[in-house]
Amino acid sequence: MRGGRQRFARPLVWCVPLAVSLCFGLSGCGAGSGTPGGETITLDTAKSKVLAVQHRIIEMVPAESVVSVFENDTSSLMPCRGEQKKWVGAGEVELRPGLDRTEFLDDVRDSVGGRERWSATDGTDKDGDRRVVLLHEDGTQLLVSLWDGPESLRIGSFSACFDFPEYQYGEKY
Repeated sequence: MRGGRQRFARPLVWCVPLAVSLCFGLSGCGAGSGTPGGETITLDTAKSKVLAVQHRIIEMVPAESVVSVFENDTSSLMPCRGEQKKWVGAGEVELRPGLDRTEFLDDVRDSVGGRERWSATDGTDKDGDRRVVLLHEDGTQLLVSLWDGPESLRIGSFSACFDFPEYQYGEKY
């Protein structure tokens, strides 16, 4: 349970520190700028892929359970290796009480994990609560969890790595 968590005034303030701390431990951070299938990954393709999967998960929430939805569509980039970067996304759906958490996370895991080149595993966050980790072969990764205080679906998203040597720290894409 996360009843003691504080809701920040700015949406998803938790995302950037979480992203920085998680990136260096994630297997996808070292992925190259090409995919196993040989496609070249660019900022646009990486961001589009993250947002498409994130949208798909958010759309799985029954309309009657939704209070509000937030998704960032611009973000600073995070380092991967060398001059490679990754785009970081976040989504949050504030929920009305009553969503079957186990069923919802099972559905997310099975829906995305059942797609070609994707894997899905159950894990836990630092508080021991369930989190579904979705990983594409190219390094794209989404962390999906349900929180209390207020009850919400939270998605942390990290694109595959791509070449972007012209990036200036703080710029948003």
